[in-house]
Amino acid sequence: MKFLHRHFLMLVAAALAWAAPAWTQATGTIVVTVVDDDSGQALETALVYIPALDLGGMSDAQGQFTMADVPVGEHKLRAELIGYSSVTATVAVEAGQTATVELRIKPSALLLKELTVTGTAFKESPINLPYAVAVTGRDKMAEQGSPQAVDFFKNLSASHGVIGERSSWYNANQAATLSESIANVNLRGLGASRTLVLINSRRQTYVPARLIGGRFVDVNAIPSIAVDRVEVLKEGASAIYGSDAVAGVANFLTRADFEGFEVSGAHEYIAGAGDSNIGAIWGGKIGAAHAVVSGEWRGRQALPASERDYLLQPWHGGGQRLGWSSLGNPGTFAVGAPAPWTAAIHAPRCEQFGGFRESWTCRFRYQQYENLIEDMSHTRAFAEINGELDNGTEYHLEGLFAQAEIPEWYTTPSYPPFPLTDTSIMEVAPNHPGREAFCADYGAEEGDLYYNECQDGENWYFNGRPFGNSGPGRILGRDSRTLRLAAAANGDLSQDIHFDLGLSYSRTEGNYNLPGVYIERLFLGFRGFGGPDCGVGVEADNTSLAGMRLGPLNGQVAGQGGCQYYNPFGNAIEFADQYGADFANQANPDYRANLANSPELRHWLNQEVDLQSTADLLVADATLSGTWIEDVASYAAGYQFRLLNASGNPNDEGDFTINPCPVVGDDGCSAEDRFGPYAFTNVNRPYDESQTVHRFFAEIPLSLGSRFDTQLAANYEFHDVASSFDPKFGWRYQLVESPTQSVFLRGSVQTTFRTPSLDDVNENPLSTLEWINETGAYQTVDRIGSKDLKPEQAFTYNAGFVLVTEEGFDATFDYWSYDFKDVIGAMPHGAITALYADEANKEALKQFIVCPDGVGTGTCAASELERVQVDIVNWPGVKTSGIDLHLGGNTAAGAGEIALSLDATYTLEYRTKALMFGNLELQEGADAAGYLNFGNPIATSLPKLKGQVSAGYHWEGYRLVSFLNYISSYEDRGSLNSGNAAVEEVFGTIDSFVTWDVSFLWDLSEGVNIALSGMNLLDTMPPLVNIEQAYDGFTHDPKGRRLKLALSYKFGG
Repeated sequence: MKFLHRHFLMLVAAALAWAAPAWTQATGTIVVTVVDDDSGQALETALVYIPALDLGGMSDAQGQFTMADVPVGEHKLRAELIGYSSVTATVAVEAGQTATVELRIKPSALLLKELTVTGTAFKESPINLPYAVAVTGRDKMAEQGSPQAVDFFKNLSASHGVIGERSSWYNANQAATLSESIANVNLRGLGASRTLVLINSRRQTYVPARLIGGRFVDVNAIPSIAVDRVEVLKEGASAIYGSDAVAGVANFLTRADFEGFEVSGAHEYIAGAGDSNIGAIWGGKIGAAHAVVSGEWRGRQALPASERDYLLQPWHGGGQRLGWSSLGNPGTFAVGAPAPWTAAIHAPRCEQFGGFRESWTCRFRYQQYENLIEDMSHTRAFAEINGELDNGTEYHLEGLFAQAEIPEWYTTPSYPPFPLTDTSIMEVAPNHPGREAFCADYGAEEGDLYYNECQDGENWYFNGRPFGNSGPGRILGRDSRTLRLAAAANGDLSQDIHFDLGLSYSRTEGNYNLPGVYIERLFLGFRGFGGPDCGVGVEADNTSLAGMRLGPLNGQVAGQGGCQYYNPFGNAIEFADQYGADFANQANPDYRANLANSPELRHWLNQEVDLQSTADLLVADATLSGTWIEDVASYAAGYQFRLLNASGNPNDEGDFTINPCPVVGDDGCSAEDRFGPYAFTNVNRPYDESQTVHRFFAEIPLSLGSRFDTQLAANYEFHDVASSFDPKFGWRYQLVESPTQSVFLRGSVQTTFRTPSLDDVNENPLSTLEWINETGAYQTVDRIGSKDLKPEQAFTYNAGFVLVTEEGFDATFDYWSYDFKDVIGAMPHGAITALYADEANKEALKQFIVCPDGVGTGTCAASELERVQVDIVNWPGVKTSGIDLHLGGNTAAGAGEIALSLDATYTLEYRTKALMFGNLELQEGADAAGYLNFGNPIATSLPKLKGQVSAGYHWEGYRLVSFLNYISSYEDRGSLNSGNAAVEEVFGTIDSFVTWDVSFLWDLSEGVNIALSGMNLLDTMPPLVNIEQAYDGFTHDPKGRRLKLALSYKFGG
């Protein structure tokens, strides 16, 4: 942190030194009046600007706008207003004089819809740009029901793989890494780290979490009340923005010109849950500057899985991935010696507790312990000041603060006890009270189910989890914070040279935690020395099958006084906590109250494993721009410095450097036992890493005649570990320009790159819990970074056409293509374990498998492995292409206007090249478009077609708007190839998903606005998918029908 702060102060000093000189060149003033050419009426809110100087603003109620401190000379002045043709005039400015100009503009449907600032250093219309930019303003968002970020980007046709609601176990390609409060932007499904997110055209720091393949920006930290519009550039832009802008850019632009005071509130009803938000924004003058301050609070109620009980699927058999563990409670027992995946003694009432009985286990459905939406709150604030110094330099200051809280994150009663099932930790002696009661019920007399096992006097070994169908779920708290400070200044160095300086510092911090059951306390509990008041400890013993032994007893007796037995038998449970179970409403007849596990014992067994993480980003940039050849060529060139620091600090209980072994405080265990003191839950390694980036960039827009415009751009960037030069060529050719229509072609071609991230080159293992099909449970996967990784590189291009007519119709059609190589990602652990299960591949793959006797031994079957270790590698490549289509139009109808639109994206292909390891094909080359892509580290779920159709009627102060959202069906190869007819039938094809939204908005003249929205009015439930929670949380929405009432009141301004 000191390193970051030192650089920050140095760059502040440098920026002030640059901006300090007074500009002494002669200037004058232009007073512009904009009027309707037909009626002569003054026009308010017309955009008046000098394109070459990037100087301008809006006309007032008298149609006037005054430009002060305009350099002496001739300038081209432009005026634009929605519904009117633009007009250009040449104005001569003399030193100390005021030039008065009247600009008369004609009504026309060939209009400039809005100026964008994304994808270029110059302001331009999205229709006129040589690339595709989608602009969504506040009015459009209001018509969509003012959606949260996750809903907005799920409905965006160019977006795939969106997170923002789903349980943190499943909201990334690596499990249990990101908090549920985080949302992302993932254009083209290429990975959120490959979409650059900007706030007011400048970078923002990343999420505080280690992510293989790169981090991304949490868009949930951006206050929605402060946002004026979102501009989405739907193609690579490394030549303009540098690394990260591989798939595209999402730019959140704020309400810098807001005046007055506005308060708003809304509540969204969801069956079983609900969302509420309140906000306020003020804008006005502070001296000569204009300030805007805004804040909001948004609360979400938890949506339990039981509220969408059709997602709580039964066990369909082999090949099912969702919701069921192979280890439950009640569980099974081996006799005489530990033996995983055996059931010499079974749970007699497995099904009545809600389990699924198989010959070797009693399965446990943990799905109900994962909320579809967590109870959470967001508090967000944003402020900005815009003004002008005496020398004409414009400045901008902004600050952002956001906090997200999940007060009661909900998870299962306990996790599977890996790697304990082949040890003697969970040993049940003949005198264990729970065993004695079990034998009294099921083994007391000859002919009883377990008579022989109860009479032989051997130890039993539990195959199950400490708590399961008994409940209750465990609860932890999570929170995160975001801070952003940014400053910018722009002005003139001379008549033809303009500067733009920017400096920003942003920081995110937050915790990610999991509960863990202490192995040594489980050892004590099975032996009757459990509980917070017993006082008996353990000592490490590497000669023991348990890896530990009892410490001094100090007179304590098992099961007496403050010492308690942990009871793994069903007779400890009175009622099942499992949804729909027989024992949910009727008592278990085997229950013995004196054998129940006490709340104190349960609490004593558990501990919180917590990781506090931060990410700091310092960015400084300087750009010079100007006119090279009047009306022909302009230029922009600059330098950017970036410094990223990321750190993670575990609590002592979860710190690998303090507690690497099963016995707390011990560090003498063998390598295969260095997984920490908890069953299943991983401990964390502290880290503190930095990365420095230097970037040089240039852009030249050229007008080659009246019909042909081009954009030339280039970026040279070098990091600590890599460098790259990336050029871009964009073009636009006017085919037709007439008073009634305009038609042109556009396209671009470029190279892009993304350097290995801090997390990719971190050679300390990143340990997460992942589904292992061969064991039927979640187990640890270690991902190990490499400093030898190469940067990702891509060749991208797009080509399309645009049509705009006077009648109010506009259309765009764009073909896009990305060809990646050296894509950074983890080796596919699921493919490795599947191949390892074949005896012929064991020798080649054993280096990735941890067996009970160590890593790389190859002595265990795939079903007996304890963890998997994989490397971060460069995958050979990905090639994807598709089509974007937009149709829109409006026409007068009665007292108002009808507006229609269609936006759609069709992904033609998403081909991943085969990943080889020696002669073994770890991941076959395949087309991922139209498939779920479960287990593929470099492809998310990719339905081929996403689209939205809208129809609206606007009259006087009313708007009635309808949206139809469509996501096409797609397939799950794993389910189709499972060999299980039931799984293939239920999950093989994922149905299309269609939702219908309607909003009615009433704008009262008194400043009151009312919006009533119905989202998913048909109450369409997401299609069943063979992944956790039974629906595709990257693509679909589990909330069902929603009704929302929003009110706002504005005065002043």
